[in-house]
Amino acid sequence: MLYVFFGKDAFSLRERLNELRAALDADGMLSSSTSVLDGRRATLAEVTAACDTVPFMSAHRLVIVEGVLSRAGGGRGRKRGGEAEAWLPLAAYVEGMPPSTHLVLVDTESEGESALVEALKGKGEVREFRPLPQRAVNDWIRARAASAGLQLSADAARLLADFVGNDLWALSGELEKLSVYAGGRAVGEDDVRALVAAVRESSVFPLVDAIVEGRPAAAIKLLRQMLRRESGPQYVLAMIQRQLRHLAVAREMLDAGESGRSVGQALRLHDFALDKLLDQAGRYSQSRLRTAFQRLLEADLQVKRGVYDGELALVLLVHDLAEPARRAGAA
Repeated sequence: MLYVFFGKDAFSLRERLNELRAALDADGMLSSSTSVLDGRRATLAEVTAACDTVPFMSAHRLVIVEGVLSRAGGGRGRKRGGEAEAWLPLAAYVEGMPPSTHLVLVDTESEGESALVEALKGKGEVREFRPLPQRAVNDWIRARAASAGLQLSADAARLLADFVGNDLWALSGELEKLSVYAGGRAVGEDDVRALVAAVRESSVFPLVDAIVEGRPAAAIKLLRQMLRRESGPQYVLAMIQRQLRHLAVAREMLDAGESGRSVGQALRLHDFALDKLLDQAGRYSQSRLRTAFQRLLEADLQVKRGVYDGELALVLLVHDLAEPARRAGAA
């Protein structure tokens, strides 16, 4: 049996792969008959040889090939020639593949159809895993929580979606932590704020400090650290947006003569998070905040329209947000 799993939604792809492993491992011996090949280096002959090998102590043989679709032209353009042509005979091979063999082509870098994907259609399960649209994140969270027996209020689900975005790896992890934290009771907004926001919010403070102080090089370095450590461009962008919204509210309240305590009550912040916000708000003017929000909108549209990928759009955004302060300091 052939399976072709590709696309940028690595979380859903890996879940489907794990489901397949579990279904094939009824006798508990599948690991002894599983081969994982690096498709960026393996040859077609090596793949077919692995598929032709008789299972050992298991009813099935599982062969997983990672990354071959990108190598064979798995971009939006349907490339032919070179690597693509070398792999096209696989379509004929799978028709006579041993019935005990399950061949899985996995590629989280490939998106859209290629000549190889097109040739394999109708030969087995061919499925593209596309990133979950932001508008569908709320429903995904609630369905995931329900399947895990976690009672999650609608407001809590919306807040979690706002904090994390459409990164399913991060969302799954946060739901697991919330389940342990709640200990069987229903989870509300305050739980999400306490467990998710408080821990993660602190990671954006140094980045915003660098932006406020006009240190674009340092800001970009901190951004890259967040991208490696956190949950990807969508999450980091959401955290920057959220911090700027808090800055805007704080700046407006302070300008109106409100106290720092009132700001904390309005935004449900206290201790370190509140002190840090008040410090940053005191150095961020209303006019600069308006410019920052306009630039945030541009960055979001650039990603959605495919002008830049998420990481490049963030790097340009952070540089542009920090640059005015750097120029003002140099003047």
